[in-house]
Amino acid sequence: MRAKAEHLLRYTGTNIVSTVVDYTLLLTLTHFFGMPVVQSIIGYSAGVIVNYLLSKRYVFTVDTSHKSQHRLFMEFVGTGFIGLLITAVVVWFGVHVLKLSAVESKTAALLLCFIALYFARRHIVFTANPANSPAG
Repeated sequence: MRAKAEHLLRYTGTNIVSTVVDYTLLLTLTHFFGMPVVQSIIGYSAGVIVNYLLSKRYVFTVDTSHKSQHRLFMEFVGTGFIGLLITAVVVWFGVHVLKLSAVESKTAALLLCFIALYFARRHIVFTANPANSPAG
């Protein structure tokens, strides 16, 4: 149980750091240029890169030697694209339909992505090398 709690804590910390990058870009770029949906996409994209680097090093530390680094990154970006779509839709809907601020809309998107991407990355991207599993 302690290992699961530690893993969740590392995942949460990694997401906090990438979220700071994401929100900093969102708020800065929206302040200067407007267009919250576009700025949300830019911030999210930068956050994905930071999240990949931190996740690979601190969160999903399983042996992924059965995947090339290129494949691992592309799978991570692929799941990030799902999060990007969720983010863009939720921010658009929040800002233009519900009349929420960009930050409120982005926060709703963040919560949805946090859960969805954890499961996608745990079960698709950072899968253990089957050659090193007990059944392998």
